[in-house]
Amino acid sequence: MQLQYDNVMFSEIAGFVSIACWMVVGFPQLHENYKRKSGDSVAPSFIIIWLIGDLFNLIGAILQNLILTVVLIALYHNAIDFAIILQIFYYRLRKNRNPDWDEEVTPLQPQPARNESRTSVYRSRVREFLEILAGLVGVCVGGVIMYYISTLFRDDEESEKDDQLELELLPQIFGWGSALLYLSARIPQIIRNHKSQSTEGLSLAMFCFSVLGNVTFCSSIILYSTKYKYLLVNLPWLIGNGATLLFDFS
Repeated sequence: MQLQYDNVMFSEIAGFVSIACWMVVGFPQLHENYKRKSGDSVAPSFIIIWLIGDLFNLIGAILQNLILTVVLIALYHNAIDFAIILQIFYYRLRKNRNPDWDEEVTPLQPQPARNESRTSVYRSRVREFLEILAGLVGVCVGGVIMYYISTLFRDDEESEKDDQLELELLPQIFGWGSALLYLSARIPQIIRNHKSQSTEGLSLAMFCFSVLGNVTFCSSIILYSTKYKYLLVNLPWLIGNGATLLFDFS
């Protein structure tokens, strides 16, 4: 019984860390677009397909009565998706109305001077790495704090939610639909990066938070229970978030 309690505890901690990741995952890209005054580096089809996938994910999670972590993350995903889409089309509309818009914008990464030493470039990259690392540590600490706070507002009865789950057709359709959309959403962005031979304008921090968020999200499901029925019900969400790691690393 104690082992089961520990599994649930670690599952919830991983879930809250995942929530913390997804709470901040969109902000680096929003900030990147703001500094560039442009969203051209992000393929609109990538975000739109991702948004539809998040909508499917949210509907399926609610219908399937999955753990709260899954529902909260899906809900927050939709809010961030809308924000990025609005930002992209806002800058595009402004650019169309003012053709000189690009000339007024300071480049995100200005070309280094010829006499700039390799040491300064190295220091800049190390600083960026440390900032991202600090952010990742921060969301982990934040997730643990959120878990601790949540324990103060719950009763002592442990629910056997994994035993109550039933494999239902409609939620599974939405779940598998979201998984397919998540997997296909990355393709337009990968193609765009390949054509431009550049990832400039894409936030590295966003993808780092995305990777950690996906890992902890899947961990929260697996740690909660490894019963066949429970994993089968959650399989679309495991694949939808787990398999996207392959595209994130590409």
